[in-house]
Amino acid sequence: MRIGLLSDTHDDLCDWPAVRDRVATALAGVDLIVHCGDLTTIAVLDDLEKVAPVRATRNSGDPDAIPGRLDDGPIVIDADGAEIGVTFELPDPPAGRDWAEMFGRRVDVVVFGGTHAPLVEQDGDVLLVNPGSPSLAAQLTVAELVVGDGPPSARIIGVPA
Repeated sequence: MRIGLLSDTHDDLCDWPAVRDRVATALAGVDLIVHCGDLTTIAVLDDLEKVAPVRATRNSGDPDAIPGRLDDGPIVIDADGAEIGVTFELPDPPAGRDWAEMFGRRVDVVVFGGTHAPLVEQDGDVLLVNPGSPSLAAQLTVAELVVGDGPPSARIIGVPA
């Protein structure tokens, strides 16, 4: 299963229609999209749902929660046997955290945003992924997570300006 990851879209601070089109191209063919917050308006979710089903967490500046669509984090998504913990921000430093305590159960992957800096890093048996930002960062990025056969893997995908 291929899962598109993004965060920090800030659609109120960028040319969202242009960013949306570049994100849709970068995430074409994914089975699910996970957004980690800082989306600003529900229009982002509406647009992303044209590419694939969407699950999202929110930060304090995002619209009110819509359970099952836009949730207060952290949440855990079961995707093809992988447990994916999703939150807007992680405490600093993230490495060495008790992930089961944070998410209420064991997770295989932790996906987070908030920093605008892409990251793929192993923390023991947990894969940490920050997709960066496709709109407000020096390096515009999203990420792809692959789960299913074998251990989860992720890669950062550059989004052209």
